[in-house]
Amino acid sequence: MNHYIKLVNFEVKRFSKLFLALIIAVVAAQIFGAIITSLHYVSNAETTMLRDQMTVSDYIQNYGAYSLQNFLFSEYFILSVVFAAALLMIYVFFIWYRDWLGKSSVIYRFLMLPTARRNVYFAKLTTILLFVFGLTGMQIILLEVVKQITQQIVPDQLWQANSVIYIYSTDILNLLYPQSPLLFVFYYVIGITAVAVVFTSILLERSYHLKGIFLALIYSVISVVIVMVPVIIQTITNYFYRNEIYLIVTGFSILTTALAIYLADYLLKRKINV
Repeated sequence: MNHYIKLVNFEVKRFSKLFLALIIAVVAAQIFGAIITSLHYVSNAETTMLRDQMTVSDYIQNYGAYSLQNFLFSEYFILSVVFAAALLMIYVFFIWYRDWLGKSSVIYRFLMLPTARRNVYFAKLTTILLFVFGLTGMQIILLEVVKQITQQIVPDQLWQANSVIYIYSTDILNLLYPQSPLLFVFYYVIGITAVAVVFTSILLERSYHLKGIFLALIYSVISVVIVMVPVIIQTITNYFYRNEIYLIVTGFSILTTALAIYLADYLLKRKINV
């Protein structure tokens, strides 16, 4: 356990500067976007009311009041979230290949540590999860900051306050912060499974090189099929309720993750030599 914690700490430190830069970029983009979208709304509202001789209530009735939804559907918010997600997905590959392709081949030092080799796998998986939860936690705080900024710019008469449940019901936020415990478990288990499958695919490629590319592709397809089996059955039979499908897919995903870990452990022990 001590070696595992040290490995996690090492991995976190390696990515910390890039992660901090990512957070700064997301914060800057969203605050800038909040200012731009709210100023644009106020400018359009004032111009339209002056041109058409409209009252505030008339304008709201025709065009709607400003709420946090205006920002959440803007390209500033959507692109910043997509950018952060894309960078993390790239890092899922980079976290392994950097160790092999770097100047010092760190992976061999990891594998020579007096600990089970699977701890290297678990440490990298844990690191990805920590950064995902770090970003989602930061986003909650950032949304409150954005809300305060837009409220300072948009006049009270044009501002519409929404409930927290309504705000987090938007597509992207509902994916990041599911409103039910079942969906939370479902989404994050699917995410963990995807990362585990990618990790094991990388180890297949590293173990068998050119042949490993084809083995990794075949393994990835098989893993997707295993997870999708309940969905395929439901499409044909329409037998299960939605929540039952979530539970069954979650179960199959956990099975797929367990198989990925077992195969990765085998590859690290038997196929990757130091």
